[in-house]
Amino acid sequence: MPEFESVDILIIGSGPSGTSTALHLVRQDPAWAKRIVIVDKAIHPREKLCGGGVTHIGQNILAQLGLPFEPKNFEVREVRLVYQDEQYSFYGNPVFRVVRRDEFDHWLVETCEKVGVLVRQGEAVKQITPTADYVEVVTEKTTFHAKVVVAADGSRSFVRRALKWEGESRVARLLEVLTPENAQTQPEFRDGVAIFDFTRMTEGLQGYYWDFPSIVAGRPFMNRGLFDSRARPERPKAHLKQELRDALEKRARHLDDYQLKGHPIRWWDKNGRFAIPRVILVGDAAGADPLFGEGISFALGYGRVAAPAINDAFARQDFSFTDYQKRLLADSLFVQLDIRVRLARIAYRLKSPWLVRLGWRIVSWGIKLTRWQNPNFVPAETPQINLVDSVQQST
Repeated sequence: MPEFESVDILIIGSGPSGTSTALHLVRQDPAWAKRIVIVDKAIHPREKLCGGGVTHIGQNILAQLGLPFEPKNFEVREVRLVYQDEQYSFYGNPVFRVVRRDEFDHWLVETCEKVGVLVRQGEAVKQITPTADYVEVVTEKTTFHAKVVVAADGSRSFVRRALKWEGESRVARLLEVLTPENAQTQPEFRDGVAIFDFTRMTEGLQGYYWDFPSIVAGRPFMNRGLFDSRARPERPKAHLKQELRDALEKRARHLDDYQLKGHPIRWWDKNGRFAIPRVILVGDAAGADPLFGEGISFALGYGRVAAPAINDAFARQDFSFTDYQKRLLADSLFVQLDIRVRLARIAYRLKSPWLVRLGWRIVSWGIKLTRWQNPNFVPAETPQINLVDSVQQST
């Protein structure tokens, strides 16, 4: 028989949204650390399919949390957007950072452990049953009775499936390969350039192709892939493998030479259901960006909203979480996420190349009026405190 354990907060999933929720709670009150358990079937560092882009949005959330950006990363100083023969760029110092998810997520897990949060790795959840007084969660090793469960278990969320969650949202598709490169001769590495190529968005692909320079185990690799939003689900699905094959051929690379990986991305839907009594969704389990497929920054942002909602639930002893959706919709980050959903529905529905070209020119003109035209623009904040130091000093 598995052992039995009572816990105040059980977080299922140790990716950015789950660890961010824990760290934001500890930031509010270090005493929370001993009341949280994180469980995950994976053991860190674990490989995770992702473009790995952490924009200033995510960096600023980490800074506000009190975490300097420590993981190894590649600084992208120019983002180049391409549509056929049209292109424009915006700049920053950096615009965003490209991380390896195995290293980034492992760092967040280690940070949780440093502030006293228990992370149980290699422990898959097998069953979840809400009751009036607690949620029973059966793992491979333990039966938990949790007052609150945070579902941070990704787009393929076990919690959503097990609870037959209402309001299934739209799912985008993603394919990725890593190609070894010579950083000395590859201009993207030399100049710090990331490319988003939207050329195929009016020819079947409801999204874009990307080239992100990255460093894997100390070696230069190009992270190359396709994002397909499925903004128009009634249209035939693009053949992503062939689309990626064609894109790589244009870059003198052959798809069969590399390991191909795929992953779904759940759309954000402001009208979706984000909580039931004693259970809330965060991160990709709740919904991500369907315009660019940006996941990490929004995953971190969920923790910023979930933590005060959980804190208030315990203060009031009201675990209905009826206000959680309202909290999300009121947060500036999720206001922006909703705007991205609207833009995705507009942009990826367009079939007319001339309309896309017109939109391209309007946006490029708009960029010239912002700070993103300045290569020296620093969009990311600097932490004013160090979370780990402050927690360790208080305990």
